[in-house]
Amino acid sequence: MRDVDKIEEQAATWVIRQDRGFRAGEREAFEAWLAAATAHKVAYLQQHDTWARADRLAVLRKPAPMREPARPVRRFPAFAVAAMLAIVFCGAGGGYHYYRTLPNIYATGVGQQQTVQLADGTRVQLNTDSRMQATVTASSRTMRLEKGEAYFEVMHDAGRPFVVLAGNRRITDIGTKFSVRLDGDRVRVLVTEGKVRVEAINGSGASGYTIATAGHAVIGQASETLVAGRSPREVIKALGWRNGVLIFDQETLVAAADEFNRYNRKQIVVLGAARDMHIGGRFRADNADIFASLIQDGLGLNVRYKDDEIIISK
Repeated sequence: MRDVDKIEEQAATWVIRQDRGFRAGEREAFEAWLAAATAHKVAYLQQHDTWARADRLAVLRKPAPMREPARPVRRFPAFAVAAMLAIVFCGAGGGYHYYRTLPNIYATGVGQQQTVQLADGTRVQLNTDSRMQATVTASSRTMRLEKGEAYFEVMHDAGRPFVVLAGNRRITDIGTKFSVRLDGDRVRVLVTEGKVRVEAINGSGASGYTIATAGHAVIGQASETLVAGRSPREVIKALGWRNGVLIFDQETLVAAADEFNRYNRKQIVVLGAARDMHIGGRFRADNADIFASLIQDGLGLNVRYKDDEIIISK
């Protein structure tokens, strides 16, 4: 590992430790590391900026649940209103419970992000082209991620489990922060703090589970589950979208294009040998044109525009 990569890795580690709160002796060790070299300060500030701005953006966004279209107001005679009120009050327990548990629906379009704060204080950040149903009751909290990606900062409540359903996986929070991404039938979970329980669900219920702790990713597809460690640098890279940034580290050009296409209606198409070329860097997720221009200048590739496509070839 190059020295600069090693320093960035150390900086990312300190950012994540600082976010979850320093433990005994860590603050002194951090200050000593920071004072040891100017390069440490620069790397720390860069990593901290990427991480912290995502939190500030999440606070600034004030989303609301999707609303059903307004329906015409129907007027009833006074005696009918009185009769309905009597029915409502007689069945208050069941009726209140029914309406109270109707799910809120949150959704984003291509290139959009949204942050919601649930009634229990949990904060959820939805990524591009995502949809989630949230049901919070007195005894449970269930999120159904129907598509896309979300980052969860869960308010711990031992009496009300926090569960995310995505594809054929059930993810149960055990006091943590984590992201869930749904790609077709593949579910990816990345834990940044605490731990989660990930279960594969088949037709007859759950079939085995995995416990993932901070700094680990769980990738599930069909009945198979992979658990892999993630360095602090990889965690920050994977969550760059929370700050509107895509971070690549020697990714193939076609893989980078696929990520860009999640955030833009103008799609990037990579042809021929250019598909296997590798790139690195940080790019705004919402500007495919600038990405293509930089690829053209930096790698000497051909770029042409056709309708809603950017075609890149060697």
